[in-house]
Amino acid sequence: MNTNNYEFKESSLYAIKESHNLAMLTAATSVSALLNGNVWITNPESAVSRIMDFIYADLSPSVFVKLTYSGGFEGSAIIIFKQSDAQLMLAQLMGMPLVATPDFVFDEINISAFGEVISQMMSSYFTEISGLIGNSIVLTNTEVIPNAANQNIFMLMGLSPDDSMCSITSSLRIDNTINSKFITILSPDFASEVAEKTESRFPLPAPDEPVIETPEKSEIPDLSSPPEKNNPFDTTGANEPSSLFSMSPNDEANAFNSPMNTHSPFDSLSERPVSFSSFQNTLTQDQLNNLQLLMNVPLELSIEIGSTQRKVDDILSFSHGTIIELDSPADAPVNVIVNGHLIAKGDVVVVDDYFAVRVTEIIQSNLIDTLRNGE
Repeated sequence: MNTNNYEFKESSLYAIKESHNLAMLTAATSVSALLNGNVWITNPESAVSRIMDFIYADLSPSVFVKLTYSGGFEGSAIIIFKQSDAQLMLAQLMGMPLVATPDFVFDEINISAFGEVISQMMSSYFTEISGLIGNSIVLTNTEVIPNAANQNIFMLMGLSPDDSMCSITSSLRIDNTINSKFITILSPDFASEVAEKTESRFPLPAPDEPVIETPEKSEIPDLSSPPEKNNPFDTTGANEPSSLFSMSPNDEANAFNSPMNTHSPFDSLSERPVSFSSFQNTLTQDQLNNLQLLMNVPLELSIEIGSTQRKVDDILSFSHGTIIELDSPADAPVNVIVNGHLIAKGDVVVVDDYFAVRVTEIIQSNLIDTLRNGE
């Protein structure tokens, strides 16, 4: 297939990025169980370029992994890792010292073991992508290619050097061992299929709304302070040396930011004043004054991703690395709960190395009605 002039709209690249992010959350869980450690795959950035123009010098020396898939869609994809990262993943898998050495050799055993790690990871990835696009895709073969070169990309994918490709760069963190990145390369026809089927699910965020003036006496909560140093969702294990959540955010991920992130729905929270103009025709002045006073009242907000039931014996057997399966699918919306009231549903996203939730539905509740009525 010749794709010399293949182009993607910004909305298409955004849908590909968000789909990849969701699928890699599931893939990271699979790798976590295999390596018996915390794995984060976050901050994906998608781009389209000619294969002959693609550069990945910062991942050199590299290890290529060719993925062959079939089913409702057939083709190949490529993943590019730093060789040192691949070595560290193998060391964690085999319980060896977590140190990368320049004399490391990818022999038959290491190639087979690393191939198994990526097979587990990408099998979960394609299962999640299948659900997103409504078309079953199965990983059929994984081939590890050490010391790969740039010209191998088009040969491995059955394309020509002038053809387009879609690259997705993701941050990779494994416990306190790896803080790096890797690149996933998709054929443009497969990337187009993902974009077409998911653009409605992951619409490109609209530009920031204009600032609305508020009365001088309004007391607006200060939302401009930065998040806590550690992940605010973690309330256990934060002091354990091996916990991923004990790591402070690393600025390295900022090097991969693209203009696509400039309109994140979270960017303008600290700049957008609160306005009650929509209530002015229905509330008395006393009610408006009461509502202003409520703005500084702290509320407890929590995110529920799912639940399950376990016997006491099962809970007592929990240990580091235990996987607890919940009753919600990986792509199901999460619940936004305030003071015990369900007020919204949304999708989990990642913003600057922190989990966040993009609200997709507002739920009517007694709490919302009370606040709106200024009671």
